[in-house]
Amino acid sequence: MQMVSNSESRMIEVQRKDGVGRRRDYIGTPGEIIDGPQGFLVERPYAGARVDPHFHDIDQFQVIVAGDGRIGKKPVKPITFQYADAYTPYGPIVADDDGISFFTLRNAASGGHFSMPGSGHLMPCRAGRNIAGDIDINSEVLAENTVTRESLMDTQDDGVHAESIHLGPNASAPGVPCEGGGQYYLVCDGTLVENGKTLDELSLMHVGADEGTLTLHAGPKGATVLAMQFGRPSERPGSDPRKMTDRDPGAYVLKTEKR
Repeated sequence: MQMVSNSESRMIEVQRKDGVGRRRDYIGTPGEIIDGPQGFLVERPYAGARVDPHFHDIDQFQVIVAGDGRIGKKPVKPITFQYADAYTPYGPIVADDDGISFFTLRNAASGGHFSMPGSGHLMPCRAGRNIAGDIDINSEVLAENTVTRESLMDTQDDGVHAESIHLGPNASAPGVPCEGGGQYYLVCDGTLVENGKTLDELSLMHVGADEGTLTLHAGPKGATVLAMQFGRPSERPGSDPRKMTDRDPGAYVLKTEKR
């Protein structure tokens, strides 16, 4: 398991044509095709920030954690998540007046993205799932040692899943049974205490597919956690991280900004 608190993330300032943004690297390095997962926070803290439509060659979750706007036609705000199968176009991501910040979470590294329109001929399959949902982080505070859970998507045959777990002060609860292809846990509110380490808001954990079910332990103010599980590897393009490390880094239409 990998645990990275918000304060441990590595911040990189990124100059873009529409403003100055930031990227906070938590797990892996965006833009580099290396073995292992990839999780980072994109911050565009200015009005009208825009990410044009595109797709990736790997399954991913994205989670809006600040600002508001839309992904395609769907309005988004903290906390909205989106799951997209590999080779599934989405976007644009467009911020309203307060900008927008979102996590990008992958079970295997992506070296960039493929702009749309114009890259459809590079898709080896039809577009797949694009599933979105929301968590209410302003719900009533739970009593001590109390836990509530909510499934955030319909059951998927391959194990793709998202669930909110609300823990009262000092409560403990099992995570999502590890039945898919790896998981992320994002602290959306409050704190967790794991192996003596305090994980505050916007801290991140990754659990491998073979690591078993995580147990969550809330701090003295409780916690709201978004659990996200990837699907079991299959013949669907982009679903098996073991087949992703031999990709050509030069094949991407547009590469992610690097440090």
